[in-house]
Amino acid sequence: MAKNIYESNIHALLKAIDDCFKSKESLSGLILLYSLVDIMVWLSRDQHSADSTKSDFIRWVEEFLLPGANFACTADDLYSARCALIHAYAPEWGASMSRQSEVKKIHYIWGKVRKETSKDEDVVLHLDDLVNALKNAIQRFNDSLSYNRALSELIDDRSKKFFISVAKEELE
Repeated sequence: MAKNIYESNIHALLKAIDDCFKSKESLSGLILLYSLVDIMVWLSRDQHSADSTKSDFIRWVEEFLLPGANFACTADDLYSARCALIHAYAPEWGASMSRQSEVKKIHYIWGKVRKETSKDEDVVLHLDDLVNALKNAIQRFNDSLSYNRALSELIDDRSKKFFISVAKEELE
């Protein structure tokens, strides 16, 4: 049962991201995208940790999102971009502004635009590429559940705690 809850909720979030981009609500879609990464991180964090941390985010992105993505950025760059967007709705925020020499600023492009010039230390990511990388990451993550029994059990337990699963079960 919990596997169905996990799969249906992840599928619903991916659909919402696609819907945002189709309706040209790109920043809303990007916020949902980073939120979905956060959810995946929360699902797979150490079973003894109460909350997800920056290092959990970095680990998940390095293990599942970046392989095969061919991005010119690091997991730390993506974490800074995520924090800036979610916490400040801006390209930069507190921590990333004070660490500009350590992280690259990410510029997002979408639609038919395929190239944009930027400073050498900046990164340009097309939203379609980022969405595809996330979908591939979730597939890699799901594939890992078949051979990682401990993680599979953890996902099963944590997905029972999804907020939306409570509402669905009450309706049935």
